[in-house]
Amino acid sequence: MITTDVELNQALGKNDSERDGSDESLPKAVSRFRSALPQVLATTAKNLILLDLGMTIAFPTIVIPTLLDGKDPSGLTFNTAQASWFGSIAFICQPLGSVLSGIVLEPLGRKRSMLLVNVPHLIGWILFYNAESLSILYITCALMGLGVGFMEAPIITYVGEISEPALRGILTSYSGIFVSVGFLFEYTLGNFVDWRTAALISAMVPVITLIAISQVPETPTWLLSKGRNEEAKKSLQWLRGWVPVGLIMDEFDQLKRYNEATRYHAQVTSHTVSSPDVNEKPRPVSYANDVSIDDELTKPDMKTNGNAYSVNGGVSPVGAVKGRKLSFEEKFYDLIRPEMVRPLGLVVVFFFIFYSCGPPGMRPYMIKLFDKMNLPVTGKRVTVIMGLIGILGNIFCMICVKWCGKRPLSLVSTAGSAASIIILGFCALDAVNGPAAVPGAQSIKWTPFVLFCSLWFFSNFGLSQIPWMLTSEVFPNRGRGLASGIAAACSYLMAFVASKTYPDLERYLGIHGVCFLYGTLTLLGYIFIYFCLPETEGRSLAEIEGIYSTQQKAEKKAPSS
Repeated sequence: MITTDVELNQALGKNDSERDGSDESLPKAVSRFRSALPQVLATTAKNLILLDLGMTIAFPTIVIPTLLDGKDPSGLTFNTAQASWFGSIAFICQPLGSVLSGIVLEPLGRKRSMLLVNVPHLIGWILFYNAESLSILYITCALMGLGVGFMEAPIITYVGEISEPALRGILTSYSGIFVSVGFLFEYTLGNFVDWRTAALISAMVPVITLIAISQVPETPTWLLSKGRNEEAKKSLQWLRGWVPVGLIMDEFDQLKRYNEATRYHAQVTSHTVSSPDVNEKPRPVSYANDVSIDDELTKPDMKTNGNAYSVNGGVSPVGAVKGRKLSFEEKFYDLIRPEMVRPLGLVVVFFFIFYSCGPPGMRPYMIKLFDKMNLPVTGKRVTVIMGLIGILGNIFCMICVKWCGKRPLSLVSTAGSAASIIILGFCALDAVNGPAAVPGAQSIKWTPFVLFCSLWFFSNFGLSQIPWMLTSEVFPNRGRGLASGIAAACSYLMAFVASKTYPDLERYLGIHGVCFLYGTLTLLGYIFIYFCLPETEGRSLAEIEGIYSTQQKAEKKAPSS
């Protein structure tokens, strides 16, 4: 929990003068470990939601084979079409949850949104345990899908707003590990208990998550956007190592200026505005934020004149605009400004590359797929192995992203995934046509197994993580919640298409044809990433926003004097 200034400073043994930063003996900085620890703890609490997400996505994998084979004690059975809907229906509901998440994220805040998202998951796991018909299974999948979609915007935004630039990439990648752990946990349960018992055990995770998230602070950025400055200071003190207020004032002032710079602005022609007309609406051309973010953060001498700020004698945020509720048209034009559309396009295409690389579409049908490929290990055991390899890929991503950057990791991950699934396509020709009749059949069994391991590693090494990292940092502060929700909605719409179409693609193209199709799309994705992905690792949110701002683009094109 966030303590008061008095309690915080008493715990640290500091007096009032030290809290104000006036005492010369005040330490200049805390240790790196102490500064990073609360950010890791807050991210870990948030990551328990992602653990539940991974378990939710993996759950159909352990249910589908049992019901397809008619082995459920209650008599529930699937045909192929019903199995494809059960494996994908959650994904089609997630975009609705994502958009709703983006809408309520700003009024509710990041923390309360993360608390709320656990409710549908707790209900869903209990419904799975008691399901007595296929209709209940489908309805529960839809409910869980809404919950997964709703969780995306707050958890993405939260880590981006609490972390320092040097830690943001590591902490976002660290978040991805929990999704893979959720896969592994559910696959392991599927090897030891029936799917109903697995659902009952899984119901404990939302309860634990509620307790954990209640102990971490709201983000300083959101609190500042609501004018709750004192609470924002306390949050920042907690997140930077439970430090006195004097040690966070520089960062707090920077966040405050950044928040002011990214508010909704109206364009004015004069250098300052002392008495704006409260009834005047901003002109449509001014929906883009024309204030240079870099100027805002490097010039603390932002002056006030009457009801308006004068920033470098240029564009001024009009007090009347801040006090008036924006119309739908104004919100729409604000959403489609270049600073929003450019990064949104990048993230959406990156998600398409990930869902085209193979594992996302194959996941609900992995056990049956592995058995068809005549692997030397049973399908259920292979799911556990893939879960472990996915965690390993996430860990390598977390370690490498700080030193290598997101761009090199993306290129390596995409190239490795493309090569693995294309070669796997050639192996599938032999496996499906009867490997027992082929000389050296035992080696052929192990070759696709190794390629599956390679595919799962490379897809988790970058492709599955970096789009979410970008989502947490590339959008401007004003509208970040809604843009994150839209990006997540697009992601899960693609996940639905990948999961729902895989059985039909396999039936018409064969396993080898599906592999070749996925490999071709992934190669095209490599070309896109090579030419279009900028490096954002280690940059502040303001610097990243500057990459996509219209003014920054114009300045780069302007000839130097």
